[in-house]
Amino acid sequence: MAVYGLKSKSEILTGILDGLQRNAGITAVYPGSIARAFAEAVSDEVSDLYEAFRFSLNQNNLSSASGRNLDLIGDLYGVRRKSVSDEIANDRRSFNMEFFIDKAHSADIVIPAGTLVYNDVSNFVTKQYSYSLRSAVTIPQGSKRAYGRVEPNFTDDAYVAPRNALTKHNYSGTVIVFCNNPKEVYSNVNSESDENYRRRIIAYNKARTSGTAESVRFAALSVKGVKDVRIREATYGIGSCDVIVVPEVTSSVQNLPNNILTAINAIKPVGVRFNVSIAEKLETSVNITVTVPSGNSSSVVTAIRNQAALFIKRYLNGLSVGDQLSISQIEQQVKLSSDIIRSVTINSIRINGREIALKDFAPSSARQYLVAGNVNVNSVIIGTSSY
Repeated sequence: MAVYGLKSKSEILTGILDGLQRNAGITAVYPGSIARAFAEAVSDEVSDLYEAFRFSLNQNNLSSASGRNLDLIGDLYGVRRKSVSDEIANDRRSFNMEFFIDKAHSADIVIPAGTLVYNDVSNFVTKQYSYSLRSAVTIPQGSKRAYGRVEPNFTDDAYVAPRNALTKHNYSGTVIVFCNNPKEVYSNVNSESDENYRRRIIAYNKARTSGTAESVRFAALSVKGVKDVRIREATYGIGSCDVIVVPEVTSSVQNLPNNILTAINAIKPVGVRFNVSIAEKLETSVNITVTVPSGNSSSVVTAIRNQAALFIKRYLNGLSVGDQLSISQIEQQVKLSSDIIRSVTINSIRINGREIALKDFAPSSARQYLVAGNVNVNSVIIGTSSY
């Protein structure tokens, strides 16, 4: 993004005070003085104007625009935001809000359903959007965080809450609780994410020349249900090209190759044969055991296991062709799911039903990718003297 001459509030105030001393001969500019009070009032207003300028610049720039503003930029290039599958939409809804405290408490902290969460409005430019907590969230005794699900209290597509944007709430209790969204929160969960949409707009200029590998990939990515695309040239000799597709979900891909081929035919060069195929999925089942301290109720332990399983599935379903399975990433995702978990033991990993060694695994073919299968999380209770 280009650099603009924007000033901070402190810089504006310093400039006003310097001008009063230099041009008006006013030397009483110390805190509490009349001149200082007027200068601070004026600097507040001028600072808001600068913030308005900053906000407008960000929303008119492809690299920083969001929501409806990004849609309008995409329209200029003829690139429309696509919709995503229902399965992806459901994953977006799950555990999209984190509640946390600075220090573990001696009792459970329950944030009730209906608690309102907001984006920060530190200046007058930012409109405040509210979200409601769908069901109660419990930060268990001895833990410092827990996850829940919030849904927007508005229906338009004007705002997509970026990561770390929802930091305010109306919960009041004996313990100070903070909140944050670890991933984007959408008003329309079936819409393509800002990040993916932005990448497709940027790729548009590279793809304007018909027949290039980039233009073919871009055309395939624009089809609903496509998660990723790999291009392999001259797979069957000169004049042939493989288009390997990773679908968003594997439940309904019957029409996907034909839809992709139709999109490619509009820009393909004459005399080139395209072979569109769905990448082979390798169903990855994981069995792990986590240790948690005693004193937690069975419902809390069950919630911890379910949350850990979801984090593992989300990691596995985020892999694509060419990505390898990382043992350390699985362990990290489990520990990230709850700070009550004291240790993680991976008991077994199976790829398409076949057990593999407990080490990083890379598919043997460029046409294969890993997806989540059965993820089983067991728990072992340990006494307080054991950790």
